[in-house]
Amino acid sequence: MVKIKFFGFNSFDEFMNYFFDTLLPTNQTYDYFIDWRKVRENVLKYVKEISLLSSLSKVSREEREFLLRDLLSKYPEIIPVIPLIIAVREQEITVLELSDEVLTYNTYIFKKRKLSSEEIELMVDFCRKIGIIDLFDEINDLYAYLLGVEVGLDSNARKNRSGRIYEDMVDFIIRDVVRQLRLNVSIKRNKRLFGKVVDFTIYANNKPRIAIECNFYNVSGSKPLEIVRSYLNLNERLKEHNIAFIWITDGPAWRLMKEPLMDAAKELDFILNTKMARKYLGKLFEVILTGQA
Repeated sequence: MVKIKFFGFNSFDEFMNYFFDTLLPTNQTYDYFIDWRKVRENVLKYVKEISLLSSLSKVSREEREFLLRDLLSKYPEIIPVIPLIIAVREQEITVLELSDEVLTYNTYIFKKRKLSSEEIELMVDFCRKIGIIDLFDEINDLYAYLLGVEVGLDSNARKNRSGRIYEDMVDFIIRDVVRQLRLNVSIKRNKRLFGKVVDFTIYANNKPRIAIECNFYNVSGSKPLEIVRSYLNLNERLKEHNIAFIWITDGPAWRLMKEPLMDAAKELDFILNTKMARKYLGKLFEVILTGQA
């Protein structure tokens, strides 16, 4: 069970109430929402091809397919840009087409290559059926349009950014504690221990002494339940090798998932949120490294 006396609490319930009452409301920094550097890079690497395709907006709807055929024939480098227009990064797309109750699967390859006349027709047919030909009635700046597409695609990476941002927060806390206490230790990030990559490993005398995992949950879900089970298993492995395990976790979603966290607290020695890490991590490091924990 979590060492409630070490943290200055009189009961398990008092400890858990403090944990839940001091959770951070969010870890969403300004960098969380959009990675503008990546968005711009993804578009800029096709700037020439985008300029060529933008010419489709300068001609009438009737002329557009003829121009597209000409572009595909002369400039095969525009082919990989086509799926990006519909917010798809894959260079191979299979489409189900239903006609007269017959299922037909058409596969389109969007790799740069010299196209035959038949392949050009298939590519134009794809652009017609998927709506790209008509899209150029609505836009006259494909570069600006693709920036918007990339912003949308990048929003899918927010979950990964949230984890990275919280790891950086915990990294700062750990290094600040080590600096203030002048501990003779080394900090390894994303080090593999017993088949699992651990967020932080603290080494003393070239031996791993403390393993730290951290995560932040803005929304509830099944992932935290899996995490709890994996950490219980990891904790057992670490104990066999005299390595202390500390779990630092935070986020408003834990208020909706109290039971799995309380179950974990009955098995693990050290569970902290961010505020508790700032308050207790230094003392915790000292007692673990001196063998008093």
